[in-house]
Amino acid sequence: MATFESEVQEVNASCGEVFGFLSDFRNFESLMPEQVVKWQATETSCSFRIQGVSDLSMRMDSKSADRNIHIVSEGDNPVDFSLDFFLQKKGEESCQVSVVFEAGLNPFVKSVASRPLQSLVDLMAKKIQERYSVE
Repeated sequence: MATFESEVQEVNASCGEVFGFLSDFRNFESLMPEQVVKWQATETSCSFRIQGVSDLSMRMDSKSADRNIHIVSEGDNPVDFSLDFFLQKKGEESCQVSVVFEAGLNPFVKSVASRPLQSLVDLMAKKIQERYSVE
């Protein structure tokens, strides 16, 4: 299993507020890189295409209030994967967020996909932080 973990980001919002945002896939399009197209989502599932790669689907698998959201691949994906968002309270109106992506990749695919997957988790964490940045 290949694991890609973002840097921890400080977010100027409560864990509850961030958890609420991440609990709905309809909010995720704003977290995706520009290569993600054909985004379709309900609250608990989504599907999309990564240009030049593949169509993917995923669903919310479990949630631990204000702490973790666990997402898994669903349907006919080229690889099984999971995506986790971890939240840690730092204050009444601040928390830390990290994103972890795990996938069953063979060594060749891992060598090709490592940089884009690491960039994906870093981008998602950074976009969550930017969403709640104080201006």
